[in-house]
Amino acid sequence: MARYKPNVALKNLDDVDKVLQELCTLESKIEQIDAEGDAQIAKIKEDMAKQGKPLRERVKELTGALKAFADYHKQELFKDRKSIERAFGVIGYRKTPPSISVSKHTIELMERLGLQSYIRVRKEPDKEAMLELDDETLAQVEAVRKSREEFFVQPKREQVNKELLASA
Repeated sequence: MARYKPNVALKNLDDVDKVLQELCTLESKIEQIDAEGDAQIAKIKEDMAKQGKPLRERVKELTGALKAFADYHKQELFKDRKSIERAFGVIGYRKTPPSISVSKHTIELMERLGLQSYIRVRKEPDKEAMLELDDETLAQVEAVRKSREEFFVQPKREQVNKELLASA
């Protein structure tokens, strides 16, 4: 392993003080440079957020319109499938992981039934662990299993690019 040989020779404690003073000055300058960079980055992010705001609002508006259309036509469009693939993307519904909804009495009831392993130390139901319980046990502790579908949109950007190139 190669040894490091510094370019600065220190002969006494006065030399040490001078080096420490220079280090303080250098670190202060580095902090100033970093702070200036952070400020510039924050300004750029703020400017870009302002520029992107109307686009994000339009994405939200269009996604809402697609969801409204899909909800209105759900019975006919999604009768036998969860999603529809179109030329420029996919719309559909995804099942979210099941979750547990509990009442204020659930902990007390779980303790009576000896289900302490499903209770967190903070004295709150461990909903993730309760997913393992059957519905009858959940009903005994005044809890129910809930599952829902969430709407999603998955644009195909490459298809838009192909269309743009073809029309150019």
